[in-house]
Amino acid sequence: MLQAIRSKATSFVVKILFGLLIVTFGIWGIGDIFRSAGPDTTVAKVGGRAITAEQLSRQVQSQLERMRGLFGGSIDAQQAKQLGVVDQALQGLIDGDLVELEIDRLGLAVGDEAVRDSIMANPAFHNQAGAFDRRVYAQVLLANQMSEPQFEALQRGALLKAQLQGALAAGITPPGALVDALYRARAERRIADMVTLPASAAGAIPAPTESQIDEFYRAHQDRFQAPERRSFKVAMLRLDDVAAGIELSDDQLKEEFQKRQGEFHTPEQRQVLQMLLPDEATAKVAAEQLAAGSDFDVVAKTVAKMDDPAALDLGWVKHDDLPEDLANAVFDLKEGTNSAPVNSTFGWHILHVSGIRPGEDKTFDQVKDSLKKEVARDRAADHMADMANSLDDAIAGGAGFDDVAKKFALKTATAADVDAEGKTAAGTAIDLPEGRDAILKTAFGTDRGQTSALSEMGDDGYYMVQVEAVTPAAAKPLAEVHDEAAQAWLADARQQALQKVADTIAQEVNGGRSLKDAAASRKLAVTTTPPLQRTGGDDKVPPSLVAKLFDAKPGAAVTEEAGDSVIVAQLGGVEPADPAQDQSAVKQLSQELGTVMQSDVLSEYGQALRQTFPVKVDQTNVDRLL
Repeated sequence: MLQAIRSKATSFVVKILFGLLIVTFGIWGIGDIFRSAGPDTTVAKVGGRAITAEQLSRQVQSQLERMRGLFGGSIDAQQAKQLGVVDQALQGLIDGDLVELEIDRLGLAVGDEAVRDSIMANPAFHNQAGAFDRRVYAQVLLANQMSEPQFEALQRGALLKAQLQGALAAGITPPGALVDALYRARAERRIADMVTLPASAAGAIPAPTESQIDEFYRAHQDRFQAPERRSFKVAMLRLDDVAAGIELSDDQLKEEFQKRQGEFHTPEQRQVLQMLLPDEATAKVAAEQLAAGSDFDVVAKTVAKMDDPAALDLGWVKHDDLPEDLANAVFDLKEGTNSAPVNSTFGWHILHVSGIRPGEDKTFDQVKDSLKKEVARDRAADHMADMANSLDDAIAGGAGFDDVAKKFALKTATAADVDAEGKTAAGTAIDLPEGRDAILKTAFGTDRGQTSALSEMGDDGYYMVQVEAVTPAAAKPLAEVHDEAAQAWLADARQQALQKVADTIAQEVNGGRSLKDAAASRKLAVTTTPPLQRTGGDDKVPPSLVAKLFDAKPGAAVTEEAGDSVIVAQLGGVEPADPAQDQSAVKQLSQELGTVMQSDVLSEYGQALRQTFPVKVDQTNVDRLL
């Protein structure tokens, strides 16, 4: 067909035909073919500004890295959503854009002098004497692969935001009366005498009768519940299983080896010391002293004024780790030698190579086994999405669980009569594949006789569950829990008896008798608490008892359960707090309240900005992101 068209392409008729086609496309348009930019990935629009999925993804990853550093372990995308990390990251980007739009609307600006002063005041750029050091500044920027104009632009933006927020929050301070009242409530202390009634204070508790056990069991069946149990099957489409079925010849692996040569090449590394000097003349002086035999660190200290040895050491670096001019100088040196002065945008450098690690190229035979696993997993990953779609279609089409598992060669596992924690009636945990918690959650969220939808198993595959049997939660028969019910009856009866004794003591105290006398008549010991604050409490003085003491009047008695015992406490002294006697604490409290009030104002201002600059979130694109 194409050959026929070519053979006639020069004829007058064909030229007319092509002309008509061109006109047709001109009328109806083919611009969309060329202008198409792919799907819109905007997750939010703020007053005309677009926040892209890429921006949000970077912000989320940044927050996740901070969380992993704080708490350890790994946090996946689903957990990030559940923890609200995605929403917080998006709101942070929205708030940032709102402030920047308001700054532009107000025409706020920061001069070069203010930017310079803020940089010079930054402790990160100070030397050991505590003063701004341009060489330290250049080193920090170099280490972070950032130029001076880039950093200064970031600093200018930060100053503008601080300027706006400072103007809004300036002068917002809490009233003195509020601070004093809160201080008095917080700092007031109370002291009490206290008696702890042991279990023996309840006296002898007779064994319950069968009718009492039966009555107790019926009234407290929730204490003797057997949890819901389920039996189910799980089928798994796992990456490693798919990869194990992929055959790769040596020729295919060698071809892949050639494509991925860079992965098997370890570049040469060099351990580098760097001296940063302010000008060429000083650099020449340093070079002359080094040539005369002086030690590098001595010259750095005396000529370059670099007193911190850590500031000299760039560590082990590859060629690509350094700017081109410095990299060329470093990798032209022999071990133990110094470079001539090198000029860069950060100043003048003299470099010393103290160690060399040669590069290495691994052979095919060395990497064959690991390469085979990687390639198989890569190809399996490429097939997984298609296989998952086919699985979904099969399930949606009514195919049975066993038929689907057999057709797609899925690995299966079974669980018989387990609770939501994956434990048998005997209390032993069953063995489930990776993703145990998710599988159990799916199993207990799927109806009996139904097959669940295909769900992700972390990054390693998919699973589906078929629930075969459900045993609803129900009270265990009395015969099965008879002894347990009898012990529970005794414990409750003992606690009630203790409470009666405690109430009697409290009534005597509230009637005018001292706690010490009431305790002595019963051969009980009295202890005095240390001064207690409103938010105090520990294992000896429960917080719930402290709360009752702060609601009581001096001399009054209160009771509170504490595990298997009951406490009777009589409020003694009250130590009022005087704000005038603790001005530093009052000042700190005022600052805390002021910070909260300022935060509230800024939050309200942020909400008001949404009226000026409308915010629209595309939740579909947000959900699609992770």
